Amino acid sequence: MNGLLFVAIAAGLASSWAFHGFYRAMLVKADPTVDVAAALLGIRLLMLIGVAMTIASDRLLVPLASIAASAAHGDPFAPANAAGLRQIGWALLALQMLDVPCALLARFWPSLGAAAPAGDISVGGWLATLMVFVLARVFATGSAMRDDLAGTV
Repeated sequence: MNGLLFVAIAAGLASSWAFHGFYRAMLVKADPTVDVAAALLGIRLLMLIGVAMTIASDRLLVPLASIAASAAHGDPFAPANAAGLRQIGWALLALQMLDVPCALLARFWPSLGAAAPAGDISVGGWLATLMVFVLARVFATGSAMRDDLAGTV
């Protein structure tokens, strides 16, 4: 599903160059006073951010599915899950960092109008990112302790 979103956004981005006249006509029809060049550049920047977000989301969802499958089989403290959690942490960090260009677009790109992202920085998102890195360390330590314990018995 995330792959389909990636393809759709990338296709939209490519079509904004291939069908420039179509996009221009849609923008002028929606608002005849719009700065078409600025609006089109803003839309392209938003689509680039969307492409980056789908890649980061994919890097988040694949290890999450693996961890969920491992937990369903009764072995959540596997070393691979600690690595998966670190990968999820980096993906969350990338998603949080992508809020910065969204905020800049919302603040300095008035030609986007209602299409502009909210531009909010999520404190909860940053805390969740930090918690995932801490949890990855807990999983790594827990799996090492389990291996040590298995060696002493």
